[in-house]
Amino acid sequence: MRRPAPGASGAPMTFNPKNEILSEIEPAIALRFATHIERVELSRGEVLQETGTEVVWVWFPDDALICIASESVEGESISGGMVGRNGAFGAFEACGSRLSYSRALVQIGGTAWRIRDSHYRELFEQSANLRVAIHKHVETLLVEARQLVACTAIHRVESRMCRVLLDASARSHRGPHLTLTQEELANILGVQRSTIAVTSSALQRAGLIRSRRGSIDILDYGRLEAAACSCRRTIAFAQREIDRAPDKVCEG
Repeated sequence: MRRPAPGASGAPMTFNPKNEILSEIEPAIALRFATHIERVELSRGEVLQETGTEVVWVWFPDDALICIASESVEGESISGGMVGRNGAFGAFEACGSRLSYSRALVQIGGTAWRIRDSHYRELFEQSANLRVAIHKHVETLLVEARQLVACTAIHRVESRMCRVLLDASARSHRGPHLTLTQEELANILGVQRSTIAVTSSALQRAGLIRSRRGSIDILDYGRLEAAACSCRRTIAFAQREIDRAPDKVCEG
């Protein structure tokens, strides 16, 4: 049974999300929907959505990190992205096919907000700010997906791993300590676990990280940033440009 977040039971909950999308909702509208938006504590390894199933909840992490995995018909899977405080899972599907074609797994445990799909659609209709935030988020995801196709093809595993560690830290807002295993990193990067073991050892010898069983600590953000592939800077630039765009969306 999923645990309510501390302070989320026994008294009216204060709606004070750290999630960058939820925090954009107009105060009056947020107040109307506060009883429908639940704050919960997510545990590492918890499956929020299976591939091919109906989207029932839309998720907005505060300091949790959700890994989005794509699966083949043979049952093989690979991570297709990480969603943290900067984003949401299920927000676009809930207004479309209402089916998820990805598997959502909690990579780093923490707090998140969730809302039933039916209530989310009502909220989406009423909040212009939410519509703008979701459209910008989806545009950023498209940029990231396209960039990472090129990244996988042309960049070395070491520089890609540096990018992933920095992204995980930034999106979860959990600081330098990351509960990521070598197997999980291998899945995120689409390589063998033995490759991650060799790469982790090299980064540790260079003093950039400390790798332990089940976790990695970032020791030097500056040097890790310098060692990360250029895709991190490319995506960050696109994110800033998208955020600066006029707050208008195409609506019928």
